[in-house]
Amino acid sequence: MTFNFLFNFDFFHGSELLLLVPLAVFVLLGLWKKVDKKHLFVHTLVVFLLILALAAPYSTEIGTPKTNQTGITIISDETASMDLLQKGVAGEISEKLGTSVPVTVTTVSGIHTSLGDAIIQQASPETYVLVVSDGQSNSGTPVEEALSYCYKNNFPVAALIPRTEKEDLSVEIEGDNEAVIDNEAFYKVKIRKATEEQISYQVRITVDHRKVLEREITQTGRIESIEFNHTFEKLGPHTVKATLHPASISVKNLDYFENNNQYMKSIYVTPKPKVLLISNEPDSPLADMMREIYDVRVAKSFGSLDGTDTVIMDNQAASTISEAETRTLRNYVTNGGGLVVVGGDSSFDFPAEKTYQKTGFEELLPVTSEPSNWRGGRNIVLMLDVSPSAMNENGIGGKVLDDILSNTIVLLESDLLKDARVDVITFGSRGMDITDGFVDISKESNRLWLEAKIREIQPSGRSTSLERGLLTAHNLLKAQNSSAEAEIIIVSDGGIGNTAEGDLRFERAVQCAENLHEGSGIDIHFVHIYTPKIDELKVTSKGQYYAELFMNKIGLSENYERLKPGERVEVSFSENPDESEARDDEYSSGSIVVYDPKHFITQNISDINNDILGYNEVTPKPEANRLVITRLGKPIITTWRLGLGRVAAITTDNGKGNGAPWAASLYSGNDSLIITRTLNWAVADTEMSEEIQLKVPDLKMGQPGRILITTGKEGTPELYFDKKPMEINSIGNNMYESYVTADTFGLHKISETPVEANLTEELLSGASGTENASWRPAAVNRPDEYTYIGENTLFRTAILENGGKIYTKGDIYSKISEDASTSTEKKILTKVFYTKYFLTLAFLIYLLYTLHHTYNTRMK
Repeated sequence: MTFNFLFNFDFFHGSELLLLVPLAVFVLLGLWKKVDKKHLFVHTLVVFLLILALAAPYSTEIGTPKTNQTGITIISDETASMDLLQKGVAGEISEKLGTSVPVTVTTVSGIHTSLGDAIIQQASPETYVLVVSDGQSNSGTPVEEALSYCYKNNFPVAALIPRTEKEDLSVEIEGDNEAVIDNEAFYKVKIRKATEEQISYQVRITVDHRKVLEREITQTGRIESIEFNHTFEKLGPHTVKATLHPASISVKNLDYFENNNQYMKSIYVTPKPKVLLISNEPDSPLADMMREIYDVRVAKSFGSLDGTDTVIMDNQAASTISEAETRTLRNYVTNGGGLVVVGGDSSFDFPAEKTYQKTGFEELLPVTSEPSNWRGGRNIVLMLDVSPSAMNENGIGGKVLDDILSNTIVLLESDLLKDARVDVITFGSRGMDITDGFVDISKESNRLWLEAKIREIQPSGRSTSLERGLLTAHNLLKAQNSSAEAEIIIVSDGGIGNTAEGDLRFERAVQCAENLHEGSGIDIHFVHIYTPKIDELKVTSKGQYYAELFMNKIGLSENYERLKPGERVEVSFSENPDESEARDDEYSSGSIVVYDPKHFITQNISDINNDILGYNEVTPKPEANRLVITRLGKPIITTWRLGLGRVAAITTDNGKGNGAPWAASLYSGNDSLIITRTLNWAVADTEMSEEIQLKVPDLKMGQPGRILITTGKEGTPELYFDKKPMEINSIGNNMYESYVTADTFGLHKISETPVEANLTEELLSGASGTENASWRPAAVNRPDEYTYIGENTLFRTAILENGGKIYTKGDIYSKISEDASTSTEKKILTKVFYTKYFLTLAFLIYLLYTLHHTYNTRMK
């Protein structure tokens, strides 16, 4: 137990201080009995000091002890991708530095790079780690995670990136490995280049050995992308292949690796999903769109759902949905079926006398049929100060960090943020995103998870760099929907300035904040946790708080709030009347925006160009996903999972709307993609009618690939990969997984009975169009080591953001020895106990008083 007292002392056994109560009673009794005051005072003081000593007083100090430097460890990356870079650098450095400091060299080799694992294995407080690598890592612990771990534990890590001397090209195809017959499938070909030098080449794309695209390209940048689509007209297995033909391939070193100039993707084409459309308008734009991509059966009421992949309920009134139909739908969805409910003037909140509200049917939906009072679209970045000064005492029994974290949790639980999307970053020497992107805290489970993450935060870094935190916040917000409100809330002890000459961190932070507020329209709030301890980082030479000065300089003094220890924040996001009126005008226009850009339905859809004229008033349930909204937050597309199935609510109409359509524009042109994706998401499994369903990704040579298996049969299925039995493990109800590894490039077979392996593309082309669930092709390409080539620019950034340094070959010899010795200083918190001082003081007082009393009463 700790107990705070005067002079920034803590007491390890604070409960012992309760003995002061009887001591006070003893003093009052002595005064009442008129005991000699000098005698009473001395004895009371001695007992008081003994009680304090019994409570074990201590203070916390930050120290920087130096560890014994044992030397430098060089991690030499000698994997295949390093063949493109200057060779022998690690050995040369080791040989030259070895004369003055102990040097150890450890190597990473082969066709897989586990750079993150190597860093964690070699890092320690006593060792200065120097990574000589291109920064490309494709297995094991991610490099960013390893560097973050080292930064938190003060393990010094630096890097030297050799010069890229050889040019190389690699090609890869991105896209789904399954497609629906007679539907467009979309693919992206990515060509990566090792340097930024110009090179010309030809790319050829084939489908089932037939050329569909050929293009001459002159590339300078590191990545070139080509998008294309293809409609498969036959069921069964197919292949898509991309091949590079460098124009100067005969010239040495213009394309170093040959094995990464082709990429093959296996595609399995399934029948059109069988969809049941319950609608009174079979000729609506929604129905026409569905007929293009699905096998559609239109009806006005339910029949059998056997063999149906998804049910679409189009503008169906609550009075027309019986309890028996609701039970049928519930069983269907919870067992893996899809359900999409489309709005209109007879569904959700219409008609007023009989809505979906509080019906059994509404229990299946991700929304309730009542108006949402959420104004929506707010992105909040909470910036928390975790610099060492946050460990100072707050004067009321805790640390400043306690007030920072508790006020952050108060913000999360306030009504202002209950429907916001929140990202939490910490800043000390740098900004760190601890939530890995925005979290929708309208979901109770998300908010509780976020609160738990906040409670785990510990101080880090050696200083306070508000600028680095603001830059991290800016990068996060820049990737979000530009039409959403954006707010940054800084919670800090105010130690953001410095009077030291040449320290420009405060000025840079002001400049960064001005750019954010004026240039990007991002509002900034500052919650200043005031503490009794004042230092030069918190107050200017004129006695003004740096935090308050910061907000004044960016013109947001009204957003500054200073709190005493123990007080709780009351941040306001109020709008002025003009802004509210403008937003209401914008809302009435019916413009809609993507709210969650990470979902499958909304991925890569940044804008919806056309407005809608109407919608149903609904409120998303706590665990639903709000995907598309009006600019003031009215839900338009909302989804959730129910059992094994998927349910989507499209709360606008079918584009016809009984002659007065609300959303005709959503069913034509580019905007229709949001509707088709919603339908495709609900369909989910395009192989539901097959007894065994396989999800086969692109496989890489020498790397285990995960195959997902779903079966309607009883017991574990029996499958073969290239005639070898697959090891299959259960992961759920009728769901299994298996990991397979292949060592040769080309097409391989997954089958229910042993069949010949290594199909050629020509053989597969001849087999295309055969609907055969007993085998599936699996394309195996070269390892990732040959895909990601040249210097990884993100590696350089990750080193710097985690407190490391990037050396050049020219300056490493003069700087690394000095840096290696200073980087092992580590700030640690230590407890200094004062028990012996209190005991000594009590003994001296009692001894001096006894001698004085004896001398006066006896010796005189």
